[in-house]
Amino acid sequence: MGYNQLYCFKFPNQQKSTERMTMSENFISRRAVLGLAAAGLTSAILPAVGAQERQRPRQGNGQERPPREVPKFNNADFYTDGKFDEEKARDAIIRLCRFHRYPVFPGLREKLWVSDYGIGEFTSVGLACVGFVNHVAGEYSYMMQDLFLLPHQMLPEHWHLKTENPKCPQKDEGWLIRYGRSYIIGEGEPNLPAEVVVPKCHMGGKVTVEHCTVADPGVFVPLTRVESKHWQFAGAEGVILTEVANAHDNASVRHSDPTANEHFLKGV
Repeated sequence: MGYNQLYCFKFPNQQKSTERMTMSENFISRRAVLGLAAAGLTSAILPAVGAQERQRPRQGNGQERPPREVPKFNNADFYTDGKFDEEKARDAIIRLCRFHRYPVFPGLREKLWVSDYGIGEFTSVGLACVGFVNHVAGEYSYMMQDLFLLPHQMLPEHWHLKTENPKCPQKDEGWLIRYGRSYIIGEGEPNLPAEVVVPKCHMGGKVTVEHCTVADPGVFVPLTRVESKHWQFAGAEGVILTEVANAHDNASVRHSDPTANEHFLKGV
């Protein structure tokens, strides 16, 4: 099976053709994917139901069951002899999925890409994601992946340069919240809410952009502009979201935090 990488994890069945794809050929264009997401129509294929909006299951006596406890994670548990333990990180993401009732489909755990960006504080700064498609074909490129953040975990500040690959457009993207809450931060007037605290391990607790959009299930948030810096911070229940974009190229990603940037580019 052929593979292509996104965020340093692998996509199945990468299409190499640069020819225009039509709906009759069972391909969805970038405009179609982004259009559906922006219109809120992706719920037909990507159910967006938050933990707080689901009806609680009933017990045998008809009474509502008490709400489940949000999973708690200890940073030390993700390190063995000082080294980041990817398998333990994958286990944590599966726990998060089961809490939110995200479908744990066959092979999900094995396909998860997880990283602490070399910072050593996975519960504070890190990411897990699974890629579904990254079709790089010039004007008709598109990609889709799901991102997973633990409670109060930060996806580090980053941006996307113009790629050197002539078939890959500069990344334009947006995010549809599926479960939990995400604070999506980018360019604009600073308005960080008090509950969003940049971890000290990320540039000494600093970022360069501070305009926040609070996003709950069913909310789609687009990137402010191409090549603008952005980052995310998960709410108290963590967050699972779908990212759609025109394409992705790892080599064009840059992080504001020097440690994160060096670590990420080593994997390209």
